[in-house]
Amino acid sequence: MRVRGHRSRIYLAFVAIVAMAAVFAAACGGDDDDGGSTAGFSDAGYKTAGLDKARVVTIDSGAAIKIGISSALSGDVKGLGVPIADSAEVAGDGVTIKGFKIEWVREDDLCTPEGGPAAADRLIKAKIVAAVGPICSGGTRASLAAFDKEGITHISPSATSGDLTSPTRAEGPYVTFFRVPVLNADEAAAQAKFIRETLKLKKAFVVNDTDDYGKDLAASFQTSFKAQGGEIVGTPEGYEKKTTDFKAIITKIKAAKPDVVYLAGFYAEATPFLQQLRADPDTKALVFMGGDGVKNDELLTGAKDAAEGAYLALPGGQGSQFAAYKSKYAAKYKGDAETVTFGAEAYDAATAILKALEKVAVEKSGKLEIDLKKLNEEIKKSNFEGASGVIKFESNGNRAGAIVRFFQVKGGKYVELPAK
Repeated sequence: MRVRGHRSRIYLAFVAIVAMAAVFAAACGGDDDDGGSTAGFSDAGYKTAGLDKARVVTIDSGAAIKIGISSALSGDVKGLGVPIADSAEVAGDGVTIKGFKIEWVREDDLCTPEGGPAAADRLIKAKIVAAVGPICSGGTRASLAAFDKEGITHISPSATSGDLTSPTRAEGPYVTFFRVPVLNADEAAAQAKFIRETLKLKKAFVVNDTDDYGKDLAASFQTSFKAQGGEIVGTPEGYEKKTTDFKAIITKIKAAKPDVVYLAGFYAEATPFLQQLRADPDTKALVFMGGDGVKNDELLTGAKDAAEGAYLALPGGQGSQFAAYKSKYAAKYKGDAETVTFGAEAYDAATAILKALEKVAVEKSGKLEIDLKKLNEEIKKSNFEGASGVIKFESNGNRAGAIVRFFQVKGGKYVELPAK
């Protein structure tokens, strides 16, 4: 998720016990701080989405209920996006609604502001009744109005930029948008606390990509790190997607003499960054921590030894339904759900839609009627134990609460650090 879709953290230092920070997503509304608007959905917002009254979709006898998935299915972020889409789909395995089958419609949003609206348009034309996604903040922000215009409720498993649920518009938050991940400000606060209290480090150099996710997470980290008594010795050094040469940034890092390098971005760029950071004798031993877009198996296979010792934060925990999700994922895709960043969240986003459909869909004369207004209202009332924990939503569409876990790369694997 904000942003493009993959996020992970990497960091070099001795193993320490980590604090599992409980966070409330509703507290995150702004881009650069832990504040921002916490205004809830408004009557004007429902009217704009056409959900102030019944908005009924009819499914003919023998047809399927179409649910969309907007994710990065190609490009350098597909290592994050494809497993997320797979995770959403397995939530519907064996599920029917009043005898009607589920049909998942996948569209590639490329994890970009351009790809998001294009994918949304294709999904809307396919006549979906709801959607999982988009997965990245930039694509999500650009797609909000398109889904809202059609009254299509969509739940992102990974879009984390704070302002997505506090847009600058008179109607307030988009009533058709919900999300289940921990937000950037909460993740950054937990990372800052970990660096200061567990690693006992004080001087940080901040690096980030220039999309919504990277800028938002980096700004949030700076605010939290300073509040924890830390010092930012290098202002954010922005880089574009697909950058492979980080020597100029590393030169600035050497001059700043930080204790820790913090990167807010994705694994595609974090891989060469780490390789070059470790190749320089002056920065080889620096502690490194990354955002959730970095924690991906492709970082381990790409960076290899350069990733060893890196610290990464991963928002979200594991709920009582994680075992069921893991079993379904292994059976259908022969993969390990433990390695899928935001996979549990995608499973839960899909589950929220399916549970709501079961409650509001009405069979009439062999056809199925789905009132998009009632579907939206039922999703808003979600309260169940999922694969990533309890799924409940605040009045602005944010998840009501979640945790942040920490990992360190040891022996070429991600090892979860125990909670303090």
